[in-house]
Amino acid sequence: MEWCLAATLAVVLAGCGRTPDPIADGETVPGAPQAVNLAQGWSREVQDQVWFASFGSRLLPYRWLLHLEVAGDTKRFADAAHLATLGFLTQARTTHNPDGLPVGFTREPGKDGETWAGLGCAACHTGEVRHRGQRIRIDGGQGLLDFTAFEGALIDSLSATASDDAKFARFADGLGTPQAQRTELRDALIARAEALDVRHRMNATDVAYGAGRLDAFGQIFNAVAVDFLGVPENRRAPDAPVSFPVLWTAPHLDLVQWNGSAPNAGPGPLFQNLTTALAVYGHADVAGHDATGYPSSINFDQLGRIQAWMYALTAPQWPESMLGKLDQARIARGAALYDAQCGACHTRIDARDPARAPKAVLTPLAEIGTDPRMVRNFLDARAKTGPLQGRRQAVLAGERFGAEANTIDLVVHVAIGAALRHPLATVRDAAVGYHPVLKAAIDQHPDYYKARPLDGVWASAPYLHNGSVPTLADLLRPAAARPARFRVGSGEFDPDTVGLAATEDGSVFDTRLPGNGNGGHDYGTALSDADRRDLLEFLKSL
Repeated sequence: MEWCLAATLAVVLAGCGRTPDPIADGETVPGAPQAVNLAQGWSREVQDQVWFASFGSRLLPYRWLLHLEVAGDTKRFADAAHLATLGFLTQARTTHNPDGLPVGFTREPGKDGETWAGLGCAACHTGEVRHRGQRIRIDGGQGLLDFTAFEGALIDSLSATASDDAKFARFADGLGTPQAQRTELRDALIARAEALDVRHRMNATDVAYGAGRLDAFGQIFNAVAVDFLGVPENRRAPDAPVSFPVLWTAPHLDLVQWNGSAPNAGPGPLFQNLTTALAVYGHADVAGHDATGYPSSINFDQLGRIQAWMYALTAPQWPESMLGKLDQARIARGAALYDAQCGACHTRIDARDPARAPKAVLTPLAEIGTDPRMVRNFLDARAKTGPLQGRRQAVLAGERFGAEANTIDLVVHVAIGAALRHPLATVRDAAVGYHPVLKAAIDQHPDYYKARPLDGVWASAPYLHNGSVPTLADLLRPAAARPARFRVGSGEFDPDTVGLAATEDGSVFDTRLPGNGNGGHDYGTALSDADRRDLLEFLKSL
């Protein structure tokens, strides 16, 4: 159970965590015109590794990604301009990104000899704010990836390449595929397109996620209960999308996830990252294996490194040279307002303290009043156990599954089973110990949302768990006065209202649609205009 801490210390001591040469505010981002970094505790080397670190995601063969064309065009699918339209951040060739792919694309060698392209943490958890032509990169911030649109575009490109003879010929020529092997290559393209299309349809929803949101729990539930277990009727629409959460300070909290459902004690971080890796184009072979564990595509060694890097990450500080000077008198007045209006839930911390250990505050759904769909979907999700019926919930221990179970218990079971296959003894020990930690650390009926410290809150718009409020100024107004519709995806920032600037670019967010409600969180909404400005100034300074 000490594996997470041991891995963290080992990596940090090896020079991969906090380094003597950290990035400074204003340093240029390689390959990203007019983009600069902020000081967040990482060196350039660590940042480069994190942006392209694989945890075992297998989307399609890596060489395919480099030669695949966009459907209906001869432009490469991996062209930076094309992927930028889907929310990816462009990047130059570097040591860990030899082909100049956008932030978040990964390479993973497979046991079959194929090197796979996938998506890593940074695809969703690297943000940018833009102001007056200046782009400010935010490590661990909310990305703007339109996950559904990306997946759909990739499926279209694979299908078009397989069906269009001229496009297929260019693709095969680029790969250097001999004529005698081209039928096999076309069949492989069709098979991959069909497999991704099955996944895409499995996760279809009536309300589009848009930029910067994903129903991670819903898609994890479907990956395990439908795909891994082979039970199609377990499919549930993953229709409670939430904003990609910011990652700084998250490894230091006692509980994580928007509903506080995951403990950060002991092996907790390993299993949170493991379930994410399984859902993001990972795989585990469940049906044909027993209590010795489940073979999977997970790169456990890399998960340990990622955890260490994230532990060392700190919140971005408001860059006065780019976004404007802070008013210290307003900050002083705003601090008292913060303590009165916000401090009971959003604890003040020293964001630069490497040993910070804040406690999350869990507010019941009935009290917070924000959109309930994420909480309800988590609580209500049950599934047929299929091949897991009769197996112990913790693989080696615990009660045995009946014909049905809470879907989260199936997810935890598969995660433990995948960890048991890892040869490192400490990982196996963590797997054995995780289920008791989970059961002891949280209420098994988490009908609440989590409040976290607000370090770096200025850089985490839009607000509330589902991203339904574009600015902090809007959040400090009654729900009826908040925007009913706004656009997300441009990254344009408004320093005065602290959040998304009003633009005509990006996807439309309509708060009247299911799961998109912007009500609740009424704290501070009765402040005077002057007090509201003072509180906003203090929030900028966190």
